[in-house]
Amino acid sequence: MGSVRTSIGCTNVRRERRLLRRRWRSLMADSSSEQDRPRDDLPESEASQADILDPDVPPNPKRLARAFRQFREGRGREAVDIYRDIMRPYETPLLAHINRGLRHYEHGRHESAIEEFLAAEKLDPENVENLAHLATACGALSQFGEADEAISTAIRLDPLNVEVRVGEAILAFRKGLYAAAEVQLKAICIRDSSHGPAHFYRGEVLNRLGRVDEALKVMERAVQLQPGNWRAYHTLGMLFDRKDDPERASEMYRHARELNYL
Repeated sequence: MGSVRTSIGCTNVRRERRLLRRRWRSLMADSSSEQDRPRDDLPESEASQADILDPDVPPNPKRLARAFRQFREGRGREAVDIYRDIMRPYETPLLAHINRGLRHYEHGRHESAIEEFLAAEKLDPENVENLAHLATACGALSQFGEADEAISTAIRLDPLNVEVRVGEAILAFRKGLYAAAEVQLKAICIRDSSHGPAHFYRGEVLNRLGRVDEALKVMERAVQLQPGNWRAYHTLGMLFDRKDDPERASEMYRHARELNYL
């Protein structure tokens, strides 16, 4: 009888795990190209994470149960956050804070993002990319004094770092300095044609500057680089509306809703 219960329990865990994997993959569509790579082609750190998705590898039952409870209660984002952490068993405390901050920022939870970036700063005060993230999160809440301090420190420490320069441009965008932000972001996009956030924010800036055709081209590149970025699709919908193309606009809005269903 005990073996029957164990078998049923394992079956339920596998079923719950498959369900969470499907939801996680849907929410992480922008990284689908990496998920399709053969395990042997992945670096060791990524291969160990890929093993967590292997249905033959036993999960941590307590953490998985917690994630599934969140999922059943309709708290999909929280469930996905926990599941992501399960997938990163070797993540350092510093990276854990940064990654949680980025997830909060992505979903508009800017105060929570700031808390995570500040916690990361305590662990590594000179991590320039974390400082850039902190600046953009503060900028999103119009906390420009704190944002300026963080980005200035990052620039002083590593003035050539791409993420730092992107953070500086995003902060200019948040301040409404669209022309200056566009110049900075254009240079970054030319130097790194695969930088998704730079293309996305440049598209946003061009839209606000009324340069609709340019914004369309740049934002279409942004969704190629970040197919899970629902905000990019929403902006494309607005741009097609401005081009009097309601059919394409409706298509873009539909994509945005599908990606932002939680």
